[in-house]
Amino acid sequence: MASSSTPVKLAEAMRQQSERSGAQESESFVEFTDVTEFRVRAGQVELSKKSLMAGVGLRVYRDGRMGFMYTTDIRDTILSEMVNRTLALTSQASPRDENKLSQVQLPPEPDLQSVDDAVVTLQGEDLISMARVAENSAFAQDKRIETVRDVRCGTTINEIYYSNTYVPRQIFRSAMVWITATPVATQGGQKREGEFTDRKRFLSDLMRPEQVGETAARRALAKLGAGTAPPGRYPVVFDAEAAGVFLQGLFAAFSAQNVLEDRSFLAGKVGQPVASPLVTIVDDGRIRRGLGSRYFDGEGVEARRTVVVEGGTLRQYLHTMTSSRRMGVPPTGNGLRTYDTLPTVGPTNFYIDYGSSSPDKLVREIQSGLFVTRIAGVGADFVSGAYSQLVEGQWIEAGKLVKPVEGITISGNMRDMLLGIDGVGKDLEFRNNVASPTLRFRELTVAAEV
Repeated sequence: MASSSTPVKLAEAMRQQSERSGAQESESFVEFTDVTEFRVRAGQVELSKKSLMAGVGLRVYRDGRMGFMYTTDIRDTILSEMVNRTLALTSQASPRDENKLSQVQLPPEPDLQSVDDAVVTLQGEDLISMARVAENSAFAQDKRIETVRDVRCGTTINEIYYSNTYVPRQIFRSAMVWITATPVATQGGQKREGEFTDRKRFLSDLMRPEQVGETAARRALAKLGAGTAPPGRYPVVFDAEAAGVFLQGLFAAFSAQNVLEDRSFLAGKVGQPVASPLVTIVDDGRIRRGLGSRYFDGEGVEARRTVVVEGGTLRQYLHTMTSSRRMGVPPTGNGLRTYDTLPTVGPTNFYIDYGSSSPDKLVREIQSGLFVTRIAGVGADFVSGAYSQLVEGQWIEAGKLVKPVEGITISGNMRDMLLGIDGVGKDLEFRNNVASPTLRFRELTVAAEV
């Protein structure tokens, strides 16, 4: 085994050596990640960071028993020893019927447009210039923007080389560019931060730096003079970004692994209404330029489009190979991993499909209520469905946003929240691989932070 070989040959060599050494099935996962980041404040570069990560993960099966190891040292002696130790680990494991690899050959790969040469060739000076433009734009919006916490801009390049006993060679390359600005608005003795981030596969799709700075500054200014909200039960609107955070907290409830372990409030609900008829939830690993798109998951299973909730009815859970075998259903291509982890259920491009209402209309129809623009912390319990979050936003009176509010908590139960969605916006946009349009909940409990 030559460590100087190409990554794809390295992946194949690791698998082949483990099979020659006694593995009945074997899988190797080679990963390279290159992250570049610059942080700018007051026009000066405060941080210049470059991180390169490379690693190899090896999983083997023998007599239904699994062994797994990983390393970042790809010298020949280390890799050979890793094969031997991984095989030895199988003797300490318990046999399981579902301990098998995917045997399905992948169809021809579509063009997912996952790599943009314009992103790959960005230089440090380009990223610094973008950050400075965003910062200057934030300052230009209002004299009350006196400083910024920072503006960050960077790229991530990722390469995955996969090989198993039945799918000998798979390769996936991706690139992403991102920019985030965090200006600070000041009024009297009050200071409030606003943050906005955009990330895309293609540079041409990325919001212009000027717009990033402008949007972040507008968010900071909107928080000045914030007070609390009157306690009670009110209609609540989550803007698209806050709704995306809500959906992210909900994702684990759709994991078949959690369902099998009775750790999801959606266990046993397939075929039943679990949300408003307005709600359709999809996981789609084949969206062109999607931030979570890929040809195959961490087990060599073809990525695909899976409708999880259709018109409010739960259609299916999301799977790894193990959970799909245990439930006797086809895999969904959601066995995600890195070189140093085993596959777990994860999102590709996971989203609530767009509706027919404009965000303005969803607010206009409310007499008194809350418009949420930021969710802080983690307050979603996917096991019980309990939901309690500290939020910020704007108070609604007579269909208008009348004052900023902060230091308030909204609470409910995710079962009731999903069923109580009575408005879905048409403003779905992917700035993350988990996304949602604006959502309106019929009624939630609003209270001051304790």
